[in-house]
Amino acid sequence: MSINQASALGKVIVVGNQKGGVVKSQSSNEISYNLQQSGFKTLCIDMDWTAGFTERTFPEGMPLEIEREPFKHEFTPGGAHTHQLFFINTDVQPIVLADGRHFIGTTYELNEINYRPTDCIFDFKDRVEALREKYDFIVIDSNPSYSNVMIASHLVADYLIIPTLLEKSSRNGVAKQLAYMQKIKKNYNPRLSFLGVYVTQAVVSNYKKELLEGRFTAVDTENLRMLFEILQNSGYDDSKVLAYISYVATTAKEAIELGLTFKEYSPNSLPAKQYDELTHKLVKLIQEADRG
Repeated sequence: MSINQASALGKVIVVGNQKGGVVKSQSSNEISYNLQQSGFKTLCIDMDWTAGFTERTFPEGMPLEIEREPFKHEFTPGGAHTHQLFFINTDVQPIVLADGRHFIGTTYELNEINYRPTDCIFDFKDRVEALREKYDFIVIDSNPSYSNVMIASHLVADYLIIPTLLEKSSRNGVAKQLAYMQKIKKNYNPRLSFLGVYVTQAVVSNYKKELLEGRFTAVDTENLRMLFEILQNSGYDDSKVLAYISYVATTAKEAIELGLTFKEYSPNSLPAKQYDELTHKLVKLIQEADRG
């Protein structure tokens, strides 16, 4: 995948699920890294005030570019803090990572935006629209609650992707996320499109068996059936499940603790290859959508 266009693509992908703990931040890291490595200039924006994406990116400590004076009592966001995007005339300067990605991170103080008048989401939109001109892809790690910050992330997005686990609260989070997407699409952003769901941390029992006939455990299979039902109730078919990312406990734990993607830590591991395949699939779907 190489860039042939004269100007940036300017596509915004929001990663969201109305349930935390579904590997949203790590998968945002994997997908954005793969996009950059594939030749697309990529900006990452952490919009989850739990700051999981930011902490994974900077395991040795929060850069001063994100929080200028962390030891003072008052909050002092730097030019690479998501908070700055909700105001006009603030200094916005993403951090350039060693792998080439640009990064705007966050801290818990981003939650303060949720107590501001809703108009701030339109200031956010204006700032992101200006950033579109500089990047091929902007990957937003959204927060798992309906709020100003979540609405803002969907307001600027072209595409939504939803990570999920094969368990009850996560698939229910998918249903809520789809419902909120439709609400935001109707009221704020008619161009927002749903690309699909991908299953993270899938524990495979038998790769030779079909999806609903023994590939996963009996409980996981039943949760997958219910996930298909959720998609169907929202007007989508089973093809909207884009990937099943295998769970390799040691690789996942060590890569996250080191602040690395699976591809950096263990490029031949199954999760690394599966995220690479997922990223290629996302790009293909977006290219097909662009062609109409």
